[in-house]
Amino acid sequence: MTEIACRSMEDVVAFAIDREQKARDFYLQCKERAKNTGIKEFFQEMADEEARHRDLLKEHDISDEPAFAASAVEDLKLSDFMVDVEFTPDINYQRALAMAMKKEEKAHAFYQAWKSRCSNEKTANLFDFLAGEELKHKRKIEDIYDSEILQWD
Repeated sequence: MTEIACRSMEDVVAFAIDREQKARDFYLQCKERAKNTGIKEFFQEMADEEARHRDLLKEHDISDEPAFAASAVEDLKLSDFMVDVEFTPDINYQRALAMAMKKEEKAHAFYQAWKSRCSNEKTANLFDFLAGEELKHKRKIEDIYDSEILQWD
């Protein structure tokens, strides 16, 4: 994506739709290759969430800037203390959650970086919205990890 593309809402939306589709495809590939039925379901849920992001971008009127208002989300920063996890067909739930958390963390950072590169306020706001969506998704995974994996005494 070039600086010129950053000035066009249509280009930014098309770019974001492509990224969301690729994320969906990644999770569907993981689902197909995973051996455990529960892990397959988790990856399907992740793919569905990415499809929801993609469809949100496709369905909204890009001239309707308030539709892309970013919402405040608290980042638990659990993934800050994790290393990247590679997919394997026998991946367990903890590692699948960690892999997804890191993926969402990187997507959030990517959109935040593009926000700061945009000189056009509308496209910067759209990247801010997309960063927020990725952070919401990451937070959802962090909440699952916190309640189902971490053991508090």
